[in-house]
Amino acid sequence: MIALKIILSIIIYLFNAVIAMMLGNLAIQRYRATGSKERALYFFGTIKSVHYIYYVISMVAIIMLLTSLLPKTKLNYVLITTLPFAYLMLSTILSQAMYHRVSRIVRDVGTSMREEVAVAVKSSMLLYLPALVVLPLRFNWITIELSNLWSCLFILIGIAVYNLAHPYLLRFTLSAKPLKDEGKKKSIEGFLNKHDMKRVQVFEWPTTDSKVANALVCGLIHKRVFVASYLLENLSEDEVNAILAHEIGHIVRLHLWIKALLFVAAIPLFLGMTSLMDRAEASGFHIPIPIGVIFILALMLGYLWFIGSHISRRLERDADEYALRMGVPANVLISALTKLAELNHSVLSIHRWLEKLQTHPSFEHRIQWIQRAAQHRFGTEERSISK
Repeated sequence: MIALKIILSIIIYLFNAVIAMMLGNLAIQRYRATGSKERALYFFGTIKSVHYIYYVISMVAIIMLLTSLLPKTKLNYVLITTLPFAYLMLSTILSQAMYHRVSRIVRDVGTSMREEVAVAVKSSMLLYLPALVVLPLRFNWITIELSNLWSCLFILIGIAVYNLAHPYLLRFTLSAKPLKDEGKKKSIEGFLNKHDMKRVQVFEWPTTDSKVANALVCGLIHKRVFVASYLLENLSEDEVNAILAHEIGHIVRLHLWIKALLFVAAIPLFLGMTSLMDRAEASGFHIPIPIGVIFILALMLGYLWFIGSHISRRLERDADEYALRMGVPANVLISALTKLAELNHSVLSIHRWLEKLQTHPSFEHRIQWIQRAAQHRFGTEERSISK
């Protein structure tokens, strides 16, 4: 019976590879039929929702099978609590390995499967680390029973530490280094200094082979801007400055603090639901540890996915507005966004329900809003960028 459960768990897990391979083949077929990388990748991103659903179903099944084999000891409670994260990380890594064929054929990337898997490992660790630290607190693998007040304090400290460490963790994840090109470095630092961003550090992360064009900012105290090498190679100086102005908008408008507060706002939700689970247990209704962990994990991810994504899209629009107020011409900002879409093989327009699940508005909506904002709020689409 034990051997059967283990074999069944392995089969359920490996079916992830089968689904990933099938979805990848569908995306490649769409690319060969249409000849459009953008449409094929958009189709691929849409049908991957099938895989996400299987993630949830198979995770519950495997955890229930494995935990039924373990005696109820303190050490096994630790294992049970971490199983969902181990499953998600391993599934993400396996899927990335299977999806490499899509990247190679459709996007014509120069990265190897090993390199893409290494990035998936680092990204997964960065994504699931906060929950992995916080969740076990509520499932008694520590010997002290904490009150809700102390639990809240513990979570706040964990969030603070994570946010302070995030710039360093992100640099490790992206394998980012200080800018090498002296000309670009001088131009970017000059632009930042001009706008009182002298203490902001700029790093370049290597994406020429992976063909990723992006930029991002992080750090509550020590601000860091990360710019992809593929972006720097393909955008003009004005377009790079337009992207930097957008990132400066995130800093000046305190968007990084707003996102940090999203985590803090989740504490009452987290403690409230776990308190209800405790009461249910006290009244005689037994909730298996894996079910409790999965439920709380799903609740937190759902909160960050839907509410966090909604707020994030509003912050992106606010950062675009700030870039216009800085003096970035609307046509330059639009040109930069259009190039980002082209370089990343992204479609400009996406289905509105799919857009609601993204942290950024579609390129089409961003461009339309920038055009309207430049005309109605600033009176013109042509403004000279401040270098």
